[in-house]
Amino acid sequence: MRYKVLILLFALIGFPHVALATSPNVTIVYSSTSNDVPPEIYKLDALVSRFSEDIHILRDTEVTETSFKKTSHLFYFGLNAATIPASTRKLINESNAALYGIGFNANQLRAFEKIDVTRIQGVSKFYQERTNTSLTFALADTVFSVNHQMKNVHARIAQKDKEYPTIIQLNEHFYSGIYNLLNRSSLLFADSLYDFFKEEAKPEHLGYIRLEDVNPSTDPKLLEKTGNYLLDRNIPVLLAVIPVYVDPDSGQAIHFNDRPKLLNVIKNLEKRGASVIAHGYSHQYRSSETGEGFEFWDVENNQPVLTPSDEQSIILKPEETFSNTKDYNTYLRDVLEGEASYIQSKLTKSVHELVSLGLHPLAFEAPHYTMSHSGYQLTATYFSNVFGQIQWSNTEWEVMGTTPYVSKPSLLHGMTLYPETIGYVRTDLPRPVEEMRRARDELLIVRESMIGGFYHPYIGMEHLADLVDMMESTPGFQWLDLRDQDEWVRTEDVSIQASNGTISLQDNRSPLWSQLELNMPNSFLEKSLWALVIITFTAVLMFLTYTLYLRTQRKKRLFKERG
Repeated sequence: MRYKVLILLFALIGFPHVALATSPNVTIVYSSTSNDVPPEIYKLDALVSRFSEDIHILRDTEVTETSFKKTSHLFYFGLNAATIPASTRKLINESNAALYGIGFNANQLRAFEKIDVTRIQGVSKFYQERTNTSLTFALADTVFSVNHQMKNVHARIAQKDKEYPTIIQLNEHFYSGIYNLLNRSSLLFADSLYDFFKEEAKPEHLGYIRLEDVNPSTDPKLLEKTGNYLLDRNIPVLLAVIPVYVDPDSGQAIHFNDRPKLLNVIKNLEKRGASVIAHGYSHQYRSSETGEGFEFWDVENNQPVLTPSDEQSIILKPEETFSNTKDYNTYLRDVLEGEASYIQSKLTKSVHELVSLGLHPLAFEAPHYTMSHSGYQLTATYFSNVFGQIQWSNTEWEVMGTTPYVSKPSLLHGMTLYPETIGYVRTDLPRPVEEMRRARDELLIVRESMIGGFYHPYIGMEHLADLVDMMESTPGFQWLDLRDQDEWVRTEDVSIQASNGTISLQDNRSPLWSQLELNMPNSFLEKSLWALVIITFTAVLMFLTYTLYLRTQRKKRLFKERG
């Protein structure tokens, strides 16, 4: 009996360790002519992050004898035609991990040596086996077709009334001829990962609607009408709030305290169940208008924001201008201190001002989705999640995108990405909701894909009901409630936590200081006026002090003369 008890205890002790060891150990090996990690690799990492929290990225020249020791799932991504280093090829061939080959060079590996591929341009028509779905994407793509009739095909391409395999399975190994992961056809690749990782998907699609660019210039009546309509339909609406509106002509900064009716509308919507997203601080840089301009990317120079908008711009020097990598990295570290200071100031002001207004931000959305990779790392100390898309490239702001499902890309340093996947209601199109429906229908080929989009309150009610009906017609659809997701927002003085539908706030600032922060000047004009007021006040104070001093001295002289 004693031995049975001991055996049972060992089993109970050992069980949690078995249960915790569920996340696959993933290694991504890539071949590329670029010295930097290519955007496609960051996208692959983001897609894989849905299935693993343990991902390692290596260039094909960086692989060592121990690189695959713990690897359970191995990806080889050839971004261009190249010869895989012999030592790397040998280690991949000897690995016991399940292998997923993508793009070029895969047939140099033993698992795929028998397949023959052909590169085909101008492909727009695809077919997914699992859902028996034919798709035609708006933008044509270049893919590899597999020139063999395979038993297990996950996706095909259609060319001149013929179909060719492009994503195939060979026992536990996979190959994808779809290699431009920044294009829409990558949806087929994203779905195949469920089979590669043998992951059972939930039969549901989460979705959300953001009311976008809510700022002090927003019409309170339109916001109230759209917000209440969504809440009346039991939709946990998201409010992307910008605390400050900067007039592009005068440079004057307008705050929500200057618009009490609008502020009251936002507070009432939050009380009813809306969740606030911190959408930057002013959503502009230099002379651009709030909501139209960028804030965390210097789009004029296509580089990170290195200085405040009222200071002289610093142009980032390219690596080629330095004699060695060490000097360049030293320069980069020094110059990026300016970006860090700028971002910290903006994020802190954004959170603090919203909290001082009585609001509780639970997420972050970068204006126009643009931010440097170092910016994401810094933002991760303030927010547990981000909405929208990611700037995959650290040098080109237009190279951006998202994952079809909720993920935790390495670029976000622990932040959860709630993707924007169906766009927004564009009033310049004759049937804007139908455009969003088409994007939704494409997303349905990906298991657990998120149906996320946004709506500008200034549109009014014209398309809102149609948008909601379209989204709710999605099979297995459920609305995302951010308050149920265990999210947090933190600064040095403020902490906000959402869990199980409730929001808790800890504000360590003094009430006087929080109100002073709320009324601090922001624009150059405001700062100049405040400086003028302070100088004038100081001059008057000094004049009065000097006058009193002279009177005191005069009285002393009079007393002496009388004495």
